[in-house]
Amino acid sequence: MRDLPPRVPRPAPPPTLPAPTLDLDVSPLVTEVDAGHRAVTFSWRGQAAEVRVLANKLTHDTDAALMERTGDLWHRTYLVPAGWRASYRLSVDGVLTTDPRNPRVWQGFSVAETVPPSPWLTPGGEPRHELTRHPIGWRYDPVRPPRATLVVLDGEHWVDDLPVMLDNLISAGALPPVTAWLVESGPERARLLTCNPAFVDALPYEGATVIAGQSFGGLAAVYAAHRRPDRFVAAVSQSGSFWWPNGPSPEWLTGELSGTAPTVHLQVGTDEWALAGPTARLRERVGEMSTFREFGGGHDRYCWRNELADGLITAFATLPR
Repeated sequence: MRDLPPRVPRPAPPPTLPAPTLDLDVSPLVTEVDAGHRAVTFSWRGQAAEVRVLANKLTHDTDAALMERTGDLWHRTYLVPAGWRASYRLSVDGVLTTDPRNPRVWQGFSVAETVPPSPWLTPGGEPRHELTRHPIGWRYDPVRPPRATLVVLDGEHWVDDLPVMLDNLISAGALPPVTAWLVESGPERARLLTCNPAFVDALPYEGATVIAGQSFGGLAAVYAAHRRPDRFVAAVSQSGSFWWPNGPSPEWLTGELSGTAPTVHLQVGTDEWALAGPTARLRERVGEMSTFREFGGGHDRYCWRNELADGLITAFATLPR
């Protein structure tokens, strides 16, 4: 996903540890180091000249991705915070593959995590929603009369997960019944989601409306709440690209927020070094109108799907019941 500035220096490689003297027939192997950290060991067995672990922002395209070799066993152990998760692939002599030792596969990626997946993503009984196709994307209609509206950007990525999540949240009383619009971005994503006033003005809304997005979508969600506070009462931004634009005047939106304070819930991953500074500066500008959560992981859609429910609960809690 090319939503990051291209010239941000990388931090030091992630800490690595010796492989534990345990059976490495399962990958990844998670062991407790202390209350706040886990050792995650990836392994692969076979003949190769080079094997890499490609986990977004933890190892991707760096020497830290290289596995060590003991006979025909390739392995690498990383020290990660408790609560860390990632989608990843292996690169075996340059060929990308899922991890053959890991049965957990999601959208073509293997999954590693040190905590259980979000319970809000577990399908219940019979579906309680209707998902209908519209020119802008899809719409979710709750069973009970809606009391609020949700707009989720990059909606094409949420068709499977969002209906399940909303069914569970509404059924548990964690959210009011909402109509949700899953707004598709398509091939013009970079243009539409980078503080585009025409795009924001065309977004659907009805009553109290919360808007959510990830990466460029996270930038667009906060911009929408800033530009149209008459329509969007709160924004949920996951790994927002607040560095935008590249060039001599970066972090444009943060400067635009001077004197205004939309209600925002910000999330960013522990491995997202390029976003830490821009997110902190935007958070300081928004001040008391923001809430913040740092999740264990990188610029990774698997992390976002597990963290979105927390953001929605926080955002909708600010609405009058």
